Amino acid sequence: MNRRRLLGIVAGVLLVAVTAWMIHEPVLRAVARALVVEDALADADALVVVAGDAPFREQAVADLFKQGWAPRVIVSRPVTPPSVAALVEMGVRPLDLQGESYTALLRFGVPASALVTMEQTVRITEDEIALVRQEARSRGWRRLILVSSPDHTRRVKTIWYRTRGDGIQAIVRASPYGRYPKDGWWRDRRMAERVLHEYLGLTAVYLGISRWVQ
Repeated sequence: MNRRRLLGIVAGVLLVAVTAWMIHEPVLRAVARALVVEDALADADALVVVAGDAPFREQAVADLFKQGWAPRVIVSRPVTPPSVAALVEMGVRPLDLQGESYTALLRFGVPASALVTMEQTVRITEDEIALVRQEARSRGWRRLILVSSPDHTRRVKTIWYRTRGDGIQAIVRASPYGRYPKDGWWRDRRMAERVLHEYLGLTAVYLGISRWVQ
């Protein structure tokens, strides 16, 4: 290989490396932003606390409830992890995950009379959304506001609209509270894990294998 050709290859590699370095942050920011969905608000029959990230999703739901967007709040019953169940049994932790969500809503000012607690336990978001939809159908509700963490909203909306036919509208909103992937998320291991988890979750939803990769 002659010297000129070698210099050309080296220059090309350096150009690619410099370009990748210059654009990696905008690309990574876009990767996280793509997970966030925010629909316009409208009056609804109920607000839904999508299970997880307590008390931050509950705080956002309480804000929307007090603003008058819906007269009631649905509280799911996620399966309690063994570690939490053991602490509850020991009396170290007084409430299971549904109990904590319910109590947080009360503390944020949502009256008990407005809370609708689900009895059946759920393991994954698909099961939770299916039960919420079933509850809405049984009560004749036509519109719900689903509140989750920003990085989880894309998956929530995808799951909801993969099941069509009943005409129930879902407005998906992101909680502004708590920690979620922002600029520089790729430097924070826990935030990077959240982003990866959501993309894996979306892939599992599209492939129909969510129950295999819980």
